[in-house]
Amino acid sequence: MCHIYSHYNDIDPNIHYTYNVFRNREYRAIRVICTNGHYVPNTQIAAPLNVSPVTTASMLGMPMPMKNKYQTISSPVGDIPPDNDVFGENKGKFIDRKLQLYEGWTPLHYKLVIEPTLQTSTNNGSLAIRIQRNANIKSFEPIVLDVNNISISNVRVIRSKNNPDEDEVELEFDSDYGLNNQTFVVVLNKELAKEKNLTLILSMDFVSQITDTLQGVYKTSYANVQTGREEWMISTQFSPIDARRAFPCFDRPDMKANFTISIIRSTRTSMALSNMPVYHSSIHRPGFTKDDFMTTPKMPTYLVAFIVSNLVKSHYSDHDTSAIPRVEIWTRPENKDMTKYAYYLVRKYLDYFEGYFGIENRLPKIDLVSIPDFGFGAMENWGLITFRDAALLVPDDLEKASSSEHMEYVAKIIAHELAHQWFGNLVTPKWWDDLWLKEGFACYMSYMALNFVHPEYEILDNLAIFEFKYSMQHDSDNSSHAIAFEVKSTNDIRRIFDPITYSKGTILVRMLSSIVGYDAFRNATQDFLSSLAYANADRNDLWEFMTKHGHLEKTLPDDMTVKTIMDTWISKPGYPVITVERRDADLIVTQERFMLPSRNISDSSKWIVPITYETDELHKGDNIPTHWLMDNGHELVINDIFTSDNNSENVVYLNLDRRSYYRVNYDMPSWLALKKKFTSLPRVTRAQLMDDALHLAQAEYLTYDIPLTFLLELFTSTDDELLWSAAQKGLEYLIFMLSREPAYETFRAFMKFIVRPAFDRYGLQEPDNESHIQLQHRALVSRLACKFKYDRCFNAAHNKYREWMANPKANFITPNMKPTIYCTALAEGSFQEWYFAYKQYKRTTSASEKEQILSSLGCTTKPWLLSKYLNMTLSSTSGILKQDGTQAFRAVAENPIGFEIAFDFLQTNIKEIAEYYGDGFSTLTSMIKSVTTYMNKDYHKEQLERFKERAQKLGIKSVTTAIELAVEQVNNNIYWRNRSYYSLKGFLEAIVSEFQINIF
Repeated sequence: MCHIYSHYNDIDPNIHYTYNVFRNREYRAIRVICTNGHYVPNTQIAAPLNVSPVTTASMLGMPMPMKNKYQTISSPVGDIPPDNDVFGENKGKFIDRKLQLYEGWTPLHYKLVIEPTLQTSTNNGSLAIRIQRNANIKSFEPIVLDVNNISISNVRVIRSKNNPDEDEVELEFDSDYGLNNQTFVVVLNKELAKEKNLTLILSMDFVSQITDTLQGVYKTSYANVQTGREEWMISTQFSPIDARRAFPCFDRPDMKANFTISIIRSTRTSMALSNMPVYHSSIHRPGFTKDDFMTTPKMPTYLVAFIVSNLVKSHYSDHDTSAIPRVEIWTRPENKDMTKYAYYLVRKYLDYFEGYFGIENRLPKIDLVSIPDFGFGAMENWGLITFRDAALLVPDDLEKASSSEHMEYVAKIIAHELAHQWFGNLVTPKWWDDLWLKEGFACYMSYMALNFVHPEYEILDNLAIFEFKYSMQHDSDNSSHAIAFEVKSTNDIRRIFDPITYSKGTILVRMLSSIVGYDAFRNATQDFLSSLAYANADRNDLWEFMTKHGHLEKTLPDDMTVKTIMDTWISKPGYPVITVERRDADLIVTQERFMLPSRNISDSSKWIVPITYETDELHKGDNIPTHWLMDNGHELVINDIFTSDNNSENVVYLNLDRRSYYRVNYDMPSWLALKKKFTSLPRVTRAQLMDDALHLAQAEYLTYDIPLTFLLELFTSTDDELLWSAAQKGLEYLIFMLSREPAYETFRAFMKFIVRPAFDRYGLQEPDNESHIQLQHRALVSRLACKFKYDRCFNAAHNKYREWMANPKANFITPNMKPTIYCTALAEGSFQEWYFAYKQYKRTTSASEKEQILSSLGCTTKPWLLSKYLNMTLSSTSGILKQDGTQAFRAVAENPIGFEIAFDFLQTNIKEIAEYYGDGFSTLTSMIKSVTTYMNKDYHKEQLERFKERAQKLGIKSVTTAIELAVEQVNNNIYWRNRSYYSLKGFLEAIVSEFQINIF
């Protein structure tokens, strides 16, 4: 049903509207399409032939001449009370660095018209925001918009009508930029404070910048395969706080509003996309088209998105126009056939999420777009999900085909972004301190959805290893942060996009599901989403729903609440190590914070810990906690868990399926019993014991004889892929620490002895019809075998690579073996092998192939070539995309020959790196972290301190925290080298002697 409205305040906020307005000297008319979430053919309103589009203000029913001047204007308002005296000497001083200070106004609707111009790298735009005074705020605050490098002009403030008989009134005001030009402030006369339900329309023209740092509205290019010409396109990345680079706005997650967007583009570009479908396109002026998009549901600014390009729609898209939501995938022409897998996954995932959440997808369409250069892996913009190529595209042919690891990566990324359409988009965190909530839920639900689509992947078991590894690696230092901490600055906002937020968030959400049980968790999630749809929420809202349903299902004790439990996990950094001691037939359980012992620091942190366990005689069958270790410091006594006479032979293990976030350290009788019956234990428990033992030894809770004994189990457990994965993750630290030490040769011989039977069984050649898990296991075994220079792997890899060099157009190296073969060949090869790989990198159109080669180029052991490679990352002509610079740097930094070269490059080029990559994706932080991997000497700390001083003198203060964290890591490495290295060396030598392992 369609209606015509002549005034803005006629709009029903419960209906989605789209506007198209024309005006001439005689009259004004507004055409409105009511959509209710569905596209409806637009009504027709006659207009003279000489009409022209007008600014957004007149689109909302306000007469306003179109101007093209971009300067700040001020209107006199008479005497401004002293507490609002923000100009003159006090200009900008009232803007507090606490980002949540001003809450006096709430946006209701944005009407945005924007014209990106590549030639000038600017966006010309006009904007009208309907805002409402927050009646809960007693003081009459100014209107404070977030801006970043935006020029504003032609500002007007109109008071909306309260009833049809009133006239709209243009108000007087004063305006100027706030502190550091990061805000634009409009100050009104305080007499307006007396008015109830005050609603205004704030309109303006603006000019913003098109960046080349992959932030805000940015430009990127790609080679058109058909024409050979460079093709440019416009894309956006507004999360977390870069919508303010594109247009003035209330750039906060709790300031949700509706958006009606129009994009003016050159007719040389074939299409524009935004969050909602286009409802009308028209000739704006000769050579330019104006696309008007349907109005969005309420959403925050960070989810706004648009693209202007010549990308094409994939064959694998919905061709049925009645499909809701309509799924379309966009990419470059040569990649159209690489989207079949993505389309299959999207349709499967939508069915799963709509069923699990009990809520249908609320938008009429979902576009998935492959962007040539993209800072994140993907971004969940509502209705317009953007991806880097490697996160969306999966080729089919042998030369370009993806590995099983890449297929799994694509499947997880797509599931993650689709989960956000509910968790994050439909219901949004109130503030960034609860970022973990939306990211943790999306990560956990991506595992659940992938398990639904591909149960054969056994992906939920992998969660217990991979997410724990990434989180605990960052959460074991004294410098870690709480998952929910007070966010006070823009640097804080960017900094929290880290493994603590994502991986720890995933684990805590999974732990919560075990605490209340599957049914209660799902019911609470549905209740949470349906009750708070289109609104904002915080952790306490979720706790209430989880407690309610946990009590209803009788899975949560009546005297406990989810808030009481979970607040102990989110309010402090770190995690516990649970110590288990046998006392006759009883079990004594205590806790302390797990910390790497680089300094003598005491930490009395305690958690409310859910305890699950099994023994030889007791098998529970579910993961709901039976006991609770409280945060009061008291020990937990579990009585009579052993009934047989010989208690020392009985096995007990805690944290079933590793559902909760802690490590377990057993007393020696328990470790020995577990070691004796290791092969009969559950699959996840074996992997958990391997991972815990290696890290407990690193932190001096255990001596290395226990984890080395578990590693010997790999000699016979050649098919246990999860155990091998857990071992590989735990071994990474030993490889880094030992690779430059005398004991490395003994360690290498020990590992070669262990990996040899598995490689002899699997080799590099993949048989047909091998399962996903077997393919990944073969790849891991081969990687370790070649890493430790087992001659059969080493020689086979070189031969495969030479065959490829002899016939470059026929690469028969199977996708899962490429990383191992490429890296092994380049590590020992000449410049000829390296340059061949680089040429293939530039030639291939497969994003996954590019990523594999990119990492392998850092494997060379020639210092001059590593230095050359790093310099190429800052060259726009090298073919190395900006999004991939960090990956290339990491490949060099994690090379034992290359880490000092990488550090020297970082110190020498710190200013150029900061300017080239910008501040949006923590590139410098990532580089600093990766370059400290091998640092374990006192002089390394001194180098880092000098580096920090130089960066600060250059004004690059964002690296300060990263360097302080790096120093903490180096302290840990130094401590380990001084304390644990020699005991490990002794244990290795004893094993090598006992098993008569040949070191050479």
